[in-house]
Amino acid sequence: MKALALAVLLFTPGQAQATGLDCRFTTICSPLTDCQDHAGVPFRFDVTDGGLSFVSDGRTILGTPLSNVAPPAMALVFDTAPDATILLSVTASGQAVMTQQDILAGDTIQSVSFFGICEPAA
Repeated sequence: MKALALAVLLFTPGQAQATGLDCRFTTICSPLTDCQDHAGVPFRFDVTDGGLSFVSDGRTILGTPLSNVAPPAMALVFDTAPDATILLSVTASGQAVMTQQDILAGDTIQSVSFFGICEPAA
């Protein structure tokens, strides 16, 4: 239900704003390594006007909410670099997947998916 609360705070005009989304990803999957359990990879998203952002290499990366996902669930795409994106999807219960996709030289694609839980930052 914490993700539901965040979605309401993110997408309901006039409400008090949440400060962020704290995620802990415990399963990591890649075609190169299959899926592996992990103690928990933390990842923090900050709330912006109408979406989320994160900081990478000293640069703020803004997410664009996908309009086809109805609240309280949410999905956002982040343009992280030329030929690179991150897609974050979070259900109302806080289940989450974050997938990084990179188009590499030689017409190849590299991807890794992180599965876990996200909840509003305390």
